[in-house]
Amino acid sequence: MSAAGRKLRSLRALRHDPPGYAKQGARRTTFQSALEQCEQFLDAASDTGYATRPVQLFYALSQAGRAIVAASPRIGNQVSKVSGHGLTANTNTATAAEVLVTATKSGLFPAVASAIDVEALVPNEPVALRELWPLLPETVDVPLTDDVMVPVLLFFQDGWPEIGTFAHAEVNWLPRRVHDLFGQDPVRVKEHLDRYPALRDSVLHVSQPMGGLGWRNAGPGMGLSVEWRSGSPPLMLADNKTFSDLGVACYRSADDSLVTPAIGSMATGLHPFLALWAVLLALSSLARYQPATWSKMIDVDRSPEANAIEHLLEEATTSVPATALHLLTTFR
Repeated sequence: MSAAGRKLRSLRALRHDPPGYAKQGARRTTFQSALEQCEQFLDAASDTGYATRPVQLFYALSQAGRAIVAASPRIGNQVSKVSGHGLTANTNTATAAEVLVTATKSGLFPAVASAIDVEALVPNEPVALRELWPLLPETVDVPLTDDVMVPVLLFFQDGWPEIGTFAHAEVNWLPRRVHDLFGQDPVRVKEHLDRYPALRDSVLHVSQPMGGLGWRNAGPGMGLSVEWRSGSPPLMLADNKTFSDLGVACYRSADDSLVTPAIGSMATGLHPFLALWAVLLALSSLARYQPATWSKMIDVDRSPEANAIEHLLEEATTSVPATALHLLTTFR
């Protein structure tokens, strides 16, 4: 059985024994029905071409989100039946990167954010897809555009994965351009890292005795070490943190730890699950409302974006059930 198949099977098993507040009554019925539709949309997505796949994937994700709302103890019964996507997309563009996604004050998108206790996109602040796309770990190897500077970063805390508190961590996937531009300038490097709210209170770890930044190759990008300290020099003590303290996101599993930049006037980084939601909403809107333009965008012979779009639509068939399963099991 494939990885996607195993996740789907585990997701399906939750319908008999729902997590959280979906164990009985109307919330149980909503949970079970939403997961059934999620599964059917995922089955359809795996058997269809790129012309319509984003539509099935978006509705699979949307119904998984509805199940998350039904199960979450943070959502009261009076708002468990939400309506509307909670996002709109302006698809009147020639490229996918320029599609604008705008959050609304109500709807399923902000309800899911509340359900998993994270911040949603700020309502009425349009965000271009070129900003949202790099927040997905699926896109690190195959970016939509070649000018990415602030992508999602892979996060490893000291003592990973057994230790719950830590004062030292490694961040990977920093674009090589960041290294080329800022090199051994700790002020500029820290200014860049401060675009990630989870890293703002950290300090750069420097190698001894030369005091240089320990850049290293890390997968598709570069890596650095950061620390959290308290006190005043020279008496600086380790300041232990937790994922919750910093806003580190766990995406497809508890071991899949990520940090993301703030988008617009957000106070925290955008959770990758919500970034995937916004991206799939945009792509599905293109497919539904701009079919001629969408056909050109996914033509790998003519479109510079087609390869990246194909890649994400392949990866999302696994990411949607994996992320939904991980988030739902946190309610147990």
